[in-house]
Amino acid sequence: MSPERQREEVQRVLHSAQFRRAPKLQRFLSLICEYHFTNRSQDINEFLIATEAFGKGPTFDPSQDSLVRVQAREVRRRLREYYQDEGKDSRLILDIPIGSYAPVFSPAHSVSQPARVNSPKIAWAMLSVTALACAALLFSAARERKRWITPAHHLTPLVSHLWDRFLDSDAATVLVVSNPDVGECVDTQPAVVKVASATIAKETPCPDEYTGMGEAVAINLISNLFESHQKTLLVKQSRMVTEDDVKRYNLILLGGRLVNNWTLRLGGDLTLDPSAKEIEPGLESRYRTAFDPKTGQLISDRGLIALRRHPSTAHWLMFLYGNHTQGTRGAVEGVLDERFLSRLHWPAARGTIPDSFRILVGVTVTDGIPEGPVPVALRVP
Repeated sequence: MSPERQREEVQRVLHSAQFRRAPKLQRFLSLICEYHFTNRSQDINEFLIATEAFGKGPTFDPSQDSLVRVQAREVRRRLREYYQDEGKDSRLILDIPIGSYAPVFSPAHSVSQPARVNSPKIAWAMLSVTALACAALLFSAARERKRWITPAHHLTPLVSHLWDRFLDSDAATVLVVSNPDVGECVDTQPAVVKVASATIAKETPCPDEYTGMGEAVAINLISNLFESHQKTLLVKQSRMVTEDDVKRYNLILLGGRLVNNWTLRLGGDLTLDPSAKEIEPGLESRYRTAFDPKTGQLISDRGLIALRRHPSTAHWLMFLYGNHTQGTRGAVEGVLDERFLSRLHWPAARGTIPDSFRILVGVTVTDGIPEGPVPVALRVP
């Protein structure tokens, strides 16, 4: 594995779709690779990268500024995308192992073709086992009507591209659960009832004491995803989120954006209302909140999915909520469904999802259960 071949691979990566429009990440990668080629990998550290690649001054303090760690995560993510798409035929793989900033070059191992099975008995046995497995899966799917999260190594491409931002992050993730107004809540304060002997506070339901079934199902689905990757997921009530949480963690805001002052600042510009001509033709009827005129039951709802970075910390922020709890569940099922994500016309390179977007979701509701979330509009800054 000659240095010339390694340098050629670095140039291919730097000019790829993942890096050619990211000059800061190009400088980062070029710097650490040059140190590698000059046998100075042991000198690579956060201070060096911050000052030589990002123009930070001599007062830069890695313990107080996470700039280099955040950018390193992004470089690793884009390298994975490159080798899954444009660089899938590369003979060399460039990587930056977690825990170090020194690059590593390794040969790509081709996948060998499986040996041909000549024995009819073995072939029939394999066919029988496969048929039984398929029957079991079909039965389970029909009974549950739910797509469960598969193990980490079986995540589909678009789902993986989206969630790798959280699953591969050095920062932990907090699932912020809002308390939407559900049930029979009509007041936000106890009503005061005057009687002859005293003034009594009559208790009435409060919006910040309830969580809908959609949020409960969503917690289970997202928890399963993190557990399958052996990643820690913290869960907090919206009213308990602090400024420190916003600074330290990636956040998934579930069930609403107006959950407290801190989270309002993160997604205050988001709305379920589409702009003029934003919804794709033919899908207008799918994006609505409607009730059965005879029974009064919810028959369709709308939801929102949004991803962005925090402007100060560069941590990831995901918003998943609906007009009702069914819309929230539909939004969560959408970000875990390859078919849902593949229906969107992503402007980025094939097989990738941009770092910032907003999706409007339509959900059909049957007997209170959302079915088949449909993407009706995509907005990418």
